[in-house]
Amino acid sequence: MNKPSILPQFAVTTIDSAYSEVADTRLAATIYAFDVPLHKEQPYTTSAGDGVKGVRVVWHFHQPDPAGNSPKEIVRLWTDSPWQERNPHDPLTVCKQAFENYEHLRRMLQLGRGLSHHAGPCAAVTNTRKASVMCALGHPLIGWRRNDRVTTWCFHQAAAADATLYDDPALYAKLPDAAISYAKGAILGHEKMVDCIKQIQFARVEHRGRVALVGKDMTPDKINALEKILYRR
Repeated sequence: MNKPSILPQFAVTTIDSAYSEVADTRLAATIYAFDVPLHKEQPYTTSAGDGVKGVRVVWHFHQPDPAGNSPKEIVRLWTDSPWQERNPHDPLTVCKQAFENYEHLRRMLQLGRGLSHHAGPCAAVTNTRKASVMCALGHPLIGWRRNDRVTTWCFHQAAAADATLYDDPALYAKLPDAAISYAKGAILGHEKMVDCIKQIQFARVEHRGRVALVGKDMTPDKINALEKILYRR
């Protein structure tokens, strides 16, 4: 198990009846990256059909984490643009920016345009999630190299140190409160949460002529498996 946060980043809340629900999976992954634990008995609830577009997943958290991070405070600051502008290097701002960068880079890949070809020396990154974190840390993209198999995102060579640090398997243990640690934990945790959503099984429920699909209860084994796939744990 990786170290929890050393210092609380956000307001401490009382633990009595402390409970938080989050439907935005990007935000949920960020909360989890701050070491706030999922509710052990019911880490998420799901529903589909009967007016719900796609699968709706609500993630349930206990609060706060051992360092005092409050999911409700993280939720509040997630949409507080003025606070993020005043705190551009705060780990939460970096996490939010990493997700926005990831969507922007994906659109560029889909359209096949947005950057010029770069042939010179650079810090090369071939993973789009990693590239989105590099951008969130303040490293500008200077171009890309593309072929049928892979896209290489090109950064100034000054980004090489953070790129190497991102790949360090001991990153979370060495730097538990660094912005790069939170951002990597959030964006990779989101990927795993999405994989989990895709595997959800549903039960058909009929009531007064209306039909809905409701997520089946999770077994303890599945709950434990979910805990293990999220990266900062």
